[in-house]
Amino acid sequence: MANSSVVLSTLDFDSLKANLKQYMQTQSVFRDYNFEASNINVLLDVLSYNSYLNAFYLNMIASEMFLDSAQNYDSVVSHAKELNYLPRSTRSSSAEITLTVNSSNFNGQMTVPKGTRFTGVNSNGSYTFTTDESTTVTSGNNTYTVANLQIFEGNYFNDSYIMNYNIETQQFLLTNQGADIDSLTVTVIENAGANTTTFTKVSNLFGLNANSNVYFIEPAQNGLYEVVFGDSLFGRKPLNGAVINMEYRVSNGLEADGIGKFAISTDIGPTNGGSVDSSSVSVVANSAGGAGQEDIESVRFSAPRYFATQQRAVTTDDYASLVLTNFPEQISDVNVYGGQDVEPKKYGRVIVSVKPTNGTIAPQYVKNDITKYLQDFIALPNRVEIADPEYFYCSIISNVQYDENTTTKTSSELKTLILNTISSYSTNNLEKFDNDLRYSKLVTTIDNSDTSIVSNETDLRMVKRITPNLNESTTYNIKTNNPVYFTSTTYIANTDHTALHSDTFDLHSEHTSVLSSNFTYNSTDGKSYPLSFIEDDQAGNLRVFSPVGTELIVTDQIGSVDYVTGEITINNLSVADYTNYISIYVRTDTRDLIAKQNSILIIDPDDVKITMLEKLQ
Repeated sequence: MANSSVVLSTLDFDSLKANLKQYMQTQSVFRDYNFEASNINVLLDVLSYNSYLNAFYLNMIASEMFLDSAQNYDSVVSHAKELNYLPRSTRSSSAEITLTVNSSNFNGQMTVPKGTRFTGVNSNGSYTFTTDESTTVTSGNNTYTVANLQIFEGNYFNDSYIMNYNIETQQFLLTNQGADIDSLTVTVIENAGANTTTFTKVSNLFGLNANSNVYFIEPAQNGLYEVVFGDSLFGRKPLNGAVINMEYRVSNGLEADGIGKFAISTDIGPTNGGSVDSSSVSVVANSAGGAGQEDIESVRFSAPRYFATQQRAVTTDDYASLVLTNFPEQISDVNVYGGQDVEPKKYGRVIVSVKPTNGTIAPQYVKNDITKYLQDFIALPNRVEIADPEYFYCSIISNVQYDENTTTKTSSELKTLILNTISSYSTNNLEKFDNDLRYSKLVTTIDNSDTSIVSNETDLRMVKRITPNLNESTTYNIKTNNPVYFTSTTYIANTDHTALHSDTFDLHSEHTSVLSSNFTYNSTDGKSYPLSFIEDDQAGNLRVFSPVGTELIVTDQIGSVDYVTGEITINNLSVADYTNYISIYVRTDTRDLIAKQNSILIIDPDDVKITMLEKLQ
């Protein structure tokens, strides 16, 4: 029977040894023993080590039994397999290019074969990119152009096996840890080469029968992946003795991102029955989207959430989970809503708005990949549309009082500190779907930038940036989804006429609710007016004003503003010149700015103006 004097609450070596001593001292035969003597001390060490090792072993075994506590990568992916989750492999960085080739002897047709190599260099070194399919173009002259050609970083590798029914545990492993499984092609050669069949990857059993030429892919030991064929009930099993060829790219992942210049390194002349006179490569989209193999913590987080989708896309969370899980390096946020929520109505459609990890608009090839990927999870085809976010910027003017006696920082240093604080606020609290700007939190953040700051008086404007094509009439429909400030007083125009000629023009004017930055306007009378701006008249009308001397003249009525819904319409705007973009500043009815549906709020440092004021004594 166990002795109650043995303490089991601690399992480290010293505690175990001390507990054993305490237990033996309670026994009459060992009462007067010196337990520090050499012989008995060695025996106690052996017992303590044995108990400690057993405790450690059992603790590790128990920990590896659960997804939450497992620390070994093979254990984590094994638990993920039970949830039908496939951990992401290394993913090739991809770029979009336009290839132009001049040749006088291609006979009007040129083919860029699969595996054609291109070389690019970034700060990490030189990388090889390859095409993943053959592309053929024709030409009526000696110039052949392949537009929007997608290339992927990495070289192709081949693993071959012989199907052997005598080996019950036979595995078909991709032997490279840098394998990009999205590029995998599985070809089965049977009947001594008489039949060659390309098998297709599937992730579930729906629609499969004994004749389906399909394969499954799942994680294997040591971070590798293996191909699994059907059981002759769900999916055909290749014939005994068949040759299994598995071709895939081996990639460097994220390291090859950011390359903006490429050169073709494969001579495609012999393939086309002639020679290349000259060639050039122009980049449509820099290399991006590379990723390393999914790590333990990512698998631990994603596997249960992926399982919750149950291999279908029905709810908005299903769509978001599928996109974020499969495109983690390209997409940082997703917003999903129905076609009934847009104008014009698109009943039966699902709108998936994606915010890219880099930049503001996802490349077209990424959108195409997302659309193609989601088709396997929806009941009806062609019901998914990929949309771009609607970005709104926040213009901030803040007068900040500080106590110069409580700080060693200069006014300029404090100003920089506040600008950095506001930028951090934007990064941490905005820049994603459904993240609203709360005025009280913003001004509190400014106050907390430094202990010397006493108070701040901050004014906000919502800003929409537009980039018109020069000398083309364009109509804009801007949905701020925020009520616009309105008074019963109708103003003709901003009263500070002379300020329009200077950089101090107040874009936070209290006289108007909608006001644009300056641009050169093409009026309906055929004239151009520099330093023009758009302004509302507090009666729902938008007009273009231009300064002539010290007076403002009305050139045209250009649109309307709905003060209740926040919808702004600019009709047939023709612009002769502007710098970077035209900003439309909107004074909202409340100080909080709400990001609804497809909107994302951003604070750009260029839109922040800080004035430091010494504390009044």
